[in-house]
This record gives sequence, structure tokens and C-alpha cells, in this order.
Amino acid sequence: MPFPPAPTSITCPFCHSQITVPLRQIVDVAEEPALKDALLAGRLNAFRCPSCGNMGALASPFFYHDPDKELAFIFLPMEVGLKNTDQQRMIGSMTNAVMSKLPAEKRKGYLLQPKQFFALQNLVEAILAADGVTPEMLAAQRAKIEMLQAMVDMPEDQRPAYIKEHDAELDDEFFELLNSVGLSARASGAEDVSPLLKLRDQIMDHSTIGGKVKAQQQAMEAFAANPSREGLLEQIIQASDVETREALVAFGRGLLDYPFFQALTAKIEAASAAGDKETAERLIALRKEIQETREKLDAATQAIFKQRADLLRELMAGEDLDKLARAHIAELDDIFFSVLETNLSAAEQSQQQATLDRLQVVGEAAMRAIQSTQPPEVRFINTLLSVDYPTQTAQVLEANKQALSPQMLTWMRRVSDDLRHRNQSQAADKLDKIIQQAAELTGQGIAVAKA
Repeated sequence: MPFPPAPTSITCPFCHSQITVPLRQIVDVAEEPALKDALLAGRLNAFRCPSCGNMGALASPFFYHDPDKELAFIFLPMEVGLKNTDQQRMIGSMTNAVMSKLPAEKRKGYLLQPKQFFALQNLVEAILAADGVTPEMLAAQRAKIEMLQAMVDMPEDQRPAYIKEHDAELDDEFFELLNSVGLSARASGAEDVSPLLKLRDQIMDHSTIGGKVKAQQQAMEAFAANPSREGLLEQIIQASDVETREALVAFGRGLLDYPFFQALTAKIEAASAAGDKETAERLIALRKEIQETREKLDAATQAIFKQRADLLRELMAGEDLDKLARAHIAELDDIFFSVLETNLSAAEQSQQQATLDRLQVVGEAAMRAIQSTQPPEVRFINTLLSVDYPTQTAQVLEANKQALSPQMLTWMRRVSDDLRHRNQSQAADKLDKIIQQAAELTGQGIAVAKA
């Protein structure tokens, strides 16, 4: 069983309200792999104040345990100001808590001498080092973060020159960082992410990588507007870089059949007949590239399906399903659920009731594992959408009345708008009714529900 968080009463540093925060004192990544991601992303022991809506993170001691890598780390933040005797008492208490939950054969010597860290960044770097992330890689990542921050801070009219000056440093990793920052801003409830969108547009317009990304987006949009063999072939021929062609092949995989290659061969023969040797040779090379990309794509897809099928068999035979599912959280993707659905249908058609029941239990455990990684606000909305309106939703809202701040209701409205934008109108309609319920329950009125 995972170590439960400890409810801790604190004063919100923003509005000075008394709130209760669930603090993690033991971070056992074998039991809860998602906690490692939260720690590395700076979300461990973070909170959102239900009164003012602001977010923060507490500098609180914790024990980090990764039995697979035999890591035992203690974080003792300097700002807590613990005396040496209190530090030793806390280290002993946390170490005993971890060891007491382990079977005798897993109580190894590394646990008796946990490494102490007084700065969270140093602890994070030690975790990453154990994952094979070198100091040079960290330095390169920090340089990209500093460059991004510099762009965010500078006036917009100075960015184009800066972007051109640092063009060689703006690579795929930098774009991933920029997108990650934007997603994090949205997830944290940021009111306005337009400055980041403006920066992204400027990078797209003034950098080599931006030009490549823009060309790839345009090719994909053109194919989406004409999703036919002819449209796919036209965009692949026009694509100037391998990455765009590979993306088109992956996106249009279902169209890469005999008639597609017939059409390509006809273009080769037409070029040869017209005496355009250069074009014919380029198209012949392109045909070979498409075939090789398709084969690599198919092999990778088959390998992933096999891995997910193996995982399903492992879960079917496992005892502690929740722990096992959490340990494989990264693999619980659309492909896994596709494999699960195929097996559910087969078991139902062959009337294998025991297998069907077990598959359903596995599916429920997988969903619980996924939900455990979601922010509390997302889990709250998912709970509301999963129960009956209006009686059960009213009960859930009443039980969480303290969290229903104006900021929370505004965020729920944004979720409703997003659902509607993604053509999930039924869920959006239900959430609108729930928002109205919450506004009436808290006395915030209809104006908040429509914010």
C-alpha cells in the first residue's frame, strides 16, 4: 500500500486563510511512480488555495525512495531550520517508516544511510543522474530555459533579432520546452497565455526550426483538407525535409496501399518518358524512402502492440493490481486500452465469463492509476461528470463546498468551453448545470456560473 499524505494545516501565504494541505513525507516511487514526475516537475507538495485560488509549494522535509535504483534520499530544506537533533530524529523516523513496510529480504544497507539534501535542486539532479542524465545534459537544458526566459522578458520588437542571433540553438528540444511551458501554464489555471503564444509565433516566423515546423503544419493541414491518396502523394512529393515526409507517412498510413504506389510509379514513368531523368530518379528514391518508413512504422507499431499485450497478461496474472498498474502508468495509453477492448470483445463472444470479469477488473485498475496522476481539480470534475445529476452531484458539491471558490467556478467554466470546443456537448451541458448548482450552493449567483 502507498504511504498516504499527511493532512497539514497551514496559513495561505497569499490571502492568509487557514487551509489544509496533504503533504507527502514519504515518496516511494515503486508504490507511486507518478510522485517522481510530480517531484521533477515541481508539483510535489504543491497546493491551490480554495479561498483565493493562488498556487504555491511548501518546502517540507520528505524521504525519497527508489528501490529499483537503491536510492534513499532525505530532503531537509534549510528554511525549516531544524536543529541537528531534530534532523536525526526525523531521518530515523522516516527511515523506519520505509523499512517497516518492506519484506525482510528488501531491507538493504543503502536504507540505513540515506543521503541528505538541503537544496531541492541538488536532490532532483541526483535523481536525474541515476536515470543517466549527465551534468552536461542538465546544463544544456538550463541554458534553453534561460534563453526562453530571456525571450519572455524582452520587448517584443527586440525578439526577432535575438531569435536570428540564436538560431542554431533553437532546436526540437527548445520547441518541446516552449510547448511544455504553455501546457503547464494552462494546467495551472493561468488567465492569459497569449504572451507565450505570441512568442511562439515570432519563433515560427524568424527561425530555421520555426520554418520547418510551419512547413510541416502546412503540409499536414493541406493533407487533412484533402485526405486522399492523391492528396497524400502530392504533399509527400512537395515536402522538403525527411521529418515532414515521415509525419505524412505516419498520418496517412492507411492510404499507403497498392493504388498509392501505382500512382507514384505512374509519375516516375511519365517523368522518364518526358526525358526528365532528374525528376524520375528523385521519385524513385522517394518511393524507396516511403516503403522503408512504412516498414519501420509498422514494425514499431507491432512492437508496441506486443508490449501492451504482454502488459495485459501481466496485469491479468498480478495480485496487487493497483500497485502494478501504477508501476506501468506510462504504458496505459490508447494502444493498451485498444488491446484491452479487443480482449473484452473476444471474451464476451466466446462466453468466457471468468476472463471477462478479470479483464473488467484490470480495466478499472488501469483507470484508477491514470486518475491518480491527475490534478485534484481534474479528478473533482471527472467525479462530478461520472455521477447522476442533480442529486449525486449536489452531494459531491456539498462535501467539497470549501473548494468552490469563484476561481474554481471560473476554471470549471473554461473546462466546459473546452469540452464544447472538442464536440463533447453532452458533457459540457452537464457541467454547465453542475456549475449552476455550485453557484447557487455557495451563493455566488448566476453571474459566476456564466463567467
